[in-house]
Amino acid sequence: MNGVLVSEIRKISTTRLWWIMLICVFLLGGAYALVPAFTAALAQSTLGDPTPAFQVPGTLRSVYNGGNTLARILALVVGILAMGGEYRYKTMATTYMATPIRTRVLRAKALSLMAFGLLYGLASVVAGVLVAIPFVLIKDGSLFLNRGDTWRSLILGVVSIALWTMIGMGLGILIRNMVLAMLVGIGFAYVLEPALTALFFVKQWDIGLNLMPTGATNAMLGVTSPVLFAAQDPFSWWQGMLVLAVWCLLPAIAGVIFTVRRDVA
Repeated sequence: MNGVLVSEIRKISTTRLWWIMLICVFLLGGAYALVPAFTAALAQSTLGDPTPAFQVPGTLRSVYNGGNTLARILALVVGILAMGGEYRYKTMATTYMATPIRTRVLRAKALSLMAFGLLYGLASVVAGVLVAIPFVLIKDGSLFLNRGDTWRSLILGVVSIALWTMIGMGLGILIRNMVLAMLVGIGFAYVLEPALTALFFVKQWDIGLNLMPTGATNAMLGVTSPVLFAAQDPFSWWQGMLVLAVWCLLPAIAGVIFTVRRDVA
């Protein structure tokens, strides 16, 4: 298993994709984190809220994980490419010949993608924290780093990106055509799911919102910003993580069932 895992890690680390994505997650994730930060600051200035925005823990959690919106899409893409590339460039047959037990290969690939997903998650959270610091200093707020729920949100922010990488891998397993898998994954993540999430948010249907990947992720992280479509009555963090885990497992299980049975060209 160790040899297979090292091989799968090298498949990712020897390409430029992983560090290009890492830079994108950090820079663009920081830009996305500015949205809830500016929204909170603007609301405080225009509405005259007696409670400063950056003295509310939920506001800081929203800024810390503001880049999650973009980072999880990039993580999804990495997961699809890691699996779909094997089929596109005809390397999967060689991989299975070297390791005939296919489930061992898939476990190693999942572990390697989880490792890189955690790295992307860390970059996203660090970018969010760096964005939050000047707002806290200017608005006389607090980073709330002495609170357990803040650290839980930071840690789960990292974990959530790794889980989204698994969703991408599951799609890559289920749909052998990499281009089609990318279209399905990005179409769902950028068009269908945001549209449904926005609809549920406007209709204030929290159950539907919490069962969507975005709503489940928000519940995991304890974010409260309306610009991130946070539910008014969100699931608890562990319930959100279970829902997101189901979204990871469904395409992966279906893909594995077909993969261990079908021929590889």
